[in-house]
Amino acid sequence: MATFLLELLTEEIPANGLPGARRQLAEAIGKGLEAAGLGGAAVRALSTSRRLVVVAEGLPERQPDRTERVTGPPASVAYGKDGAPTKAAEGFARKVGLLLDQLEIDSTPKGDYLAATVLLPGRPTAEILAELVPAAVAGLRFPKMMRWGRGEHSFVRPLHRVTALLGAEVVPFELFGVGSGRTTEGHRVHAPTPFELASADSYAGEMERRFVAVDPGERSRAFTTAAARLVAEVDCRVHPDDELMAEHVELVEYPGLLLGGFDEAFLGLPREVVITTLRHHQKCLVLERMDGSLAPFFLAVVDRRDDPEGLVRQGNEWVIGARLADARFFFDEDRTRPLDELVPGLQRLEFHRRLGSVADKAGRVGELAAAIAGQIGSPLPAAELARAAGLVKADLLTGMVVEFTELQGVMGGHYLRLAGEPEALWTAARDHYLPLGFEGEIPASDIGRLLGVADRLDTLAGLFGVGELPSGSRDPHGLRRAGQALVKIVAEAGWELDLEAASRRAVELVADRIDGDPAAAAAAVSEFLAERVRRYLIDVVGVAFDTADAVMAAGWAKLPELVARARSLEAARSADAFRWLALGFKRVRNITDGQPDGSVEEAAFQQPEEGELHRHTGQFGERLDECLAARRFDDAFAAMAELADVLERFFVEVLVMTEDEATRRNRIALLKELGAQFMRLADLSKLQIEGGNG
Repeated sequence: MATFLLELLTEEIPANGLPGARRQLAEAIGKGLEAAGLGGAAVRALSTSRRLVVVAEGLPERQPDRTERVTGPPASVAYGKDGAPTKAAEGFARKVGLLLDQLEIDSTPKGDYLAATVLLPGRPTAEILAELVPAAVAGLRFPKMMRWGRGEHSFVRPLHRVTALLGAEVVPFELFGVGSGRTTEGHRVHAPTPFELASADSYAGEMERRFVAVDPGERSRAFTTAAARLVAEVDCRVHPDDELMAEHVELVEYPGLLLGGFDEAFLGLPREVVITTLRHHQKCLVLERMDGSLAPFFLAVVDRRDDPEGLVRQGNEWVIGARLADARFFFDEDRTRPLDELVPGLQRLEFHRRLGSVADKAGRVGELAAAIAGQIGSPLPAAELARAAGLVKADLLTGMVVEFTELQGVMGGHYLRLAGEPEALWTAARDHYLPLGFEGEIPASDIGRLLGVADRLDTLAGLFGVGELPSGSRDPHGLRRAGQALVKIVAEAGWELDLEAASRRAVELVADRIDGDPAAAAAAVSEFLAERVRRYLIDVVGVAFDTADAVMAAGWAKLPELVARARSLEAARSADAFRWLALGFKRVRNITDGQPDGSVEEAAFQQPEEGELHRHTGQFGERLDECLAARRFDDAFAAMAELADVLERFFVEVLVMTEDEATRRNRIALLKELGAQFMRLADLSKLQIEGGNG
């Protein structure tokens, strides 16, 4: 058995492209080997900032021999009326390398065909890999691709070397004009001289000696160990940041960290300013004291084993000190003017060329927030919401946010707090951009929640109205996440807000700026939100997809009630009685769909089961009124399940589609009466019940 090594040496690959590339490459090589009958190999994909690597262990020298059934021409064509073979049969025999009397006849649904079992000798594994690897690499997809040379090649970054060895032998092929070989390079600083690999098995040791840690897991462990040692020197801990730590792993070939510091006076800035400066602009890990307060230290990632003259540390300290000094200047300067004075300037900021300025948007958001407040019974005055809608956007004009765009909203919160504004208002400025999708907490104050929902609704209404919809994987305006956040806020705030009505109101407020029919735009926004609601039920609440479909079919626009119904149905559906009821309701829907409405005439009942079903349906409706009023959905579904036996007896004893038209209409009306009551809770026909075709 032999080991196969593939290494693609490139220019620096963006960190966000490497995890996906490893998955794609391992999957493509693994599937290709399996398809070739070499599926027993252990395939691993590794990477550094400059390399994509595949190691496949346990490969035989040759593909095993295998047999294949080959179908030829129809027997009627292969043999003449006299039974003699035709030229078609002779040609097929030559193709498969057999004598005519070795051919067989296979009977198929399409008729009899000439056939043969052919032995296919195994090919050399190196030959298979030489075909497999170029196709696998060409199929890789990255967030961004790049062209180089004369533009004929497209890959994540220009390719410099290809190393491909099966055991000690080179696997010959070409990628993007670069031929494969056994030559590679070590770390760019510590061991840049090219060298030749003796075999694939020697790769890991040779790279380690040349200061390249090819395994991302190894680099992650090294970072964790180094961080623990360095923070202990200053009696601190690392501010939790798994995302940045994961990025560090992808940024380097050698996992180096160094400890740096800055003037403690900068800790007088808001915490978010310090973290943003260190994290977003320098990709440094933030350190904090054991009590959780920030410390004047940081950890910087370095792609080397040492910093002998301290130049890397000094460079990071200089840049961070300069950035923090800028931040302190902007912070002090911004506080000389209250945000109220900046609000008129929002007219100069364009939200969208068709939808007006940020000031125009803030006006719509304030009005929409007031309308939502009225729907949910909030006591917040419209004037207060209108003022807040402008104030929470005013920090877009501050020097700090112009320089540190990540801090929009956050800085508005700080400035309003320092100006003595109510806590509900300054937390609204801080939180109204949150959450980002389904992840994170919703805004803390009612003002923040109202503005957050109104802001996103206005964005959806406006952009849908001018035709800028998400499509496929493209969503440049982040509308899917906006819809998710809106749904999460409404659901978790417990608002009985009619999202369809709110969508119509949002479109009305922007109707003079959009194309086409406002009603169509409102319907499109509602449909978009309904899909986000479905995903919320499945991904966040945790119900099955068909449970979500069933409860949404009975009304989806009021989320707290919908979530409660979904949870209750999810709990109820596993009972045997409920399973049969769901199957029975499928029959109800199949029979009644498309049938005209009518009233139930008790005098027209001809069998006792009709009266029994009518009576129990009425009793269920009364109990359902009580349960819905008290929001006792568990009790409501339990009462529904009690109808299972009644409905079963009805279907066993009663022929609904009888030839007598009046009787048939009455029985259909009876089932429609039952269906209407059930549909106040859920459409049970949506449930995927085993054996339930209706």
